[in-house]
Amino acid sequence: MADNLPFLVDSLFGWVVTGSASTTNPAQLQSINPSIVAVSMLTLEESMERLWKTEELTVNNNYSIDECYCEDFYPSTTTRDESGRYIVRLPRKPDFDAMLGEFKTCALRCFAQLERRLDSDETLKEEYHKLITEYLSLGHMRLVETDDGNHSHTFYVPHHPVLKEDNMTTKIRVVFNGSARTSTGFSPNETLCVDPVVKDDLLSIVLRFLTYPEAVVGDIEKIYKQTLHHPDDLALLRILFRFSKDVTVQTYELLTVTYGLAPSSFLATRTLQQLANDEGSHTP
Repeated sequence: MADNLPFLVDSLFGWVVTGSASTTNPAQLQSINPSIVAVSMLTLEESMERLWKTEELTVNNNYSIDECYCEDFYPSTTTRDESGRYIVRLPRKPDFDAMLGEFKTCALRCFAQLERRLDSDETLKEEYHKLITEYLSLGHMRLVETDDGNHSHTFYVPHHPVLKEDNMTTKIRVVFNGSARTSTGFSPNETLCVDPVVKDDLLSIVLRFLTYPEAVVGDIEKIYKQTLHHPDDLALLRILFRFSKDVTVQTYELLTVTYGLAPSSFLATRTLQQLANDEGSHTP
């Protein structure tokens, strides 16, 4: 070993690097003998392995059991109608039948509160009626003329208006509450599987902007309303409403994916991806 150079010792604690250290203060050399000791707890192989793991790009599947189920459930149950519109199913948990209870009585009380609120604000009432009328005219919901009673479970989704004064296009919107608890203590959102997040994260979007010389940004109008619910699920998507107190409270069914239910975001975004998979080769 050359003078003034450190040397290595393979100790029980790993490799030890030791040796003398220089100092810029000559007075210290007369009183102390400066040295430095460094201990490495990792072997060379472990250090290299950690380096390669750091540099390695991997795709991790961190989906839960419910999320994996939803990812498999979607392609096996999704269909398209004659116009090409997608029809999706609600992913129910295995004990769905035991969890979901009765809710119509509570839904009637919720609607009575809504009606009192609308009666106290004539402008809000007029705008809310316009929104419900638009839902009907666009085919987003339909009136249940007769109830055959052949459904094992029904749920009446509470709804109310939300004002957004800063919105330039839509000042008022309908909000549906899928978290209202039924007679069993469980809400519909708790009886449906939690779907995986299939949207791109912010980092992926930013990187795409840096990859190409041009960027195209678009917006899908009423994206949730572009996808239909399967007829077998419509009994779980009922709402109560009437335009006048001169008639009895009527039952309607929501026909399209509805914001407020746990799987809705997944169903809308996953359908967009499915559309790209099905039609991408024809319209790249």
